[in-house]
Amino acid sequence: MPALLRRRRGVAPSTGVTTTGVAALLAAGLVLSAAPALAFAPADADKSEVRAVTSTTAALSPGQSGWLSVVWTSENTVRDWSTTVTAPPGVTVTYPTTRGGSDTSLYGSSTLVGETKDFTAFKLKVPYTQTGSFKVVLTSTYTVGAGNSDENGKGNNRKTYSTSATVTVPVQAATGADFTQQSTSLGIKAGSNGFQKIAFAGGPTDLARFTVRLGDLPAGLEVAYPGDRSSTGLNGDTTLVGGSSDYAGVRFIATDLKPGTYKIPVTVSYTAASPQTRTTSLTLTAS
Repeated sequence: MPALLRRRRGVAPSTGVTTTGVAALLAAGLVLSAAPALAFAPADADKSEVRAVTSTTAALSPGQSGWLSVVWTSENTVRDWSTTVTAPPGVTVTYPTTRGGSDTSLYGSSTLVGETKDFTAFKLKVPYTQTGSFKVVLTSTYTVGAGNSDENGKGNNRKTYSTSATVTVPVQAATGADFTQQSTSLGIKAGSNGFQKIAFAGGPTDLARFTVRLGDLPAGLEVAYPGDRSSTGLNGDTTLVGGSSDYAGVRFIATDLKPGTYKIPVTVSYTAASPQTRTTSLTLTAS
C-alpha cells in the first residue's frame, strides 16, 4: 500500500522524479528538439572565397562608350572564369571579341590564382539620357578542383560555382570639344583629280551620323563625294566614337584650278544629345 500510495501521488519509485518533473523534461526536450540545428557547409561547398575588389568603376559621361574593369581576388585558385554584365535599360554592354563577344574573362588568363588579383574588362555605351550614376551586376562562373574531363565527360573532378557583384558606374558631365579636325590643310597638284582624306578625332562622347560637306569653292575646283552623295561620311563607321580617329574622303577635281592657297569652309553635322552643326575650315594649297 505505501508504494501504491506513492505511485498515486505521482512519484516514480525507481527514480524519485515526479510525473510533473517528467512532463517538464519532456517539454524541455521538445523545445530542444525544435531548435534549429547548427549549420554546417556541405563537403563540396565552395571554399575559394572569390570576391570583387572593385565597388566603383571609372566614370563615364552621357553619350560616351568606354572600357571599364572590375578587379577580383580569391583565397584559392579557380579556373574557367567567365563573367557577364547586366546593365540598366539603354546602357549597352559589349565584351572582348577574343571570346566571341558573349562574355568576358580575366586579363591574364581564365585562371584566378589564389591570393592574387586580376580583372575583367567590358565596354559600356551610355545613352545621352543617362545623366546619373547607375549600377551594373557582374555574374561570374568558375570551376574549383583538379582534372580535365575527356570527350565523354569522365575523369573531371571540377565543380562549377558562381558569384555576383554589384558595382557602381559614376556618370559625370563631358568636358572639351565634341571633335577635333586633324586635317586642317591639304596639298594637291593643280590639274589633279583624286580623293583626299580629311581626318577627325572624337572628343569624350560618341557622335552619330557624322557627315562632312565642303562649302564655297575657288574657281576651277570641284568636289565629289562617295556614291555621288551630297556629303561624305566617315570611312570606318557612321559614328565618330569618342576618343577615336577616322577620316572622310573627298574627291578634289582640280582640272582648272590655278596654283595658289585657298581657304575652304567645312560644314560638319552630327548627332550628340541632339543634332548639331559646326563650321570649320580647310586650307588647300595647289602647286
